[in-house]
Amino acid sequence: MNKHLINGITSLRILFGFLFLICVLFNLNTVFLIALFILTAISDIVDGWLSRKYNLSSDNGAKFDVICDFIFIIISTFALVLINLIPAWFLLIIILKLIEFFKTSDESLVYEKFGHFVALMFYAFPIVAILINDSSIVLILAIIITICALISSLSRIHRKFY
Repeated sequence: MNKHLINGITSLRILFGFLFLICVLFNLNTVFLIALFILTAISDIVDGWLSRKYNLSSDNGAKFDVICDFIFIIISTFALVLINLIPAWFLLIIILKLIEFFKTSDESLVYEKFGHFVALMFYAFPIVAILINDSSIVLILAIIITICALISSLSRIHRKFY
């Protein structure tokens, strides 16, 4: 097992993000979107498991993993913004959270339980929005996730600088 294979698995999330976008734009079957989401989640689990199993974990690999996660999150959310299911301002929240995460981490990434929970909410939000398919409920969820992201960010900033 080598790190290039693991990074290849990680990179699949970018491809899955673009496939998600195409499926949304061409109004393809929801089942296919769910399958893409499941494949994305599996790739995230498998690359981490393999890197730990074969002792190939590194700070650069962890950063690449986070970046690929956020690229998938941004692309899939953007797809749903294009069809007016998710509000456009939510993309800015995701991007700001990514910037804050890297700015409040040192050389190696700093994870916290609540921040990880927020990242999982970002990750799951597009597929949840598709399954709910009600813009009012999706807006309420976007506000709740944004509040959680702000709490997480304030906690990380406080821990880093105070």
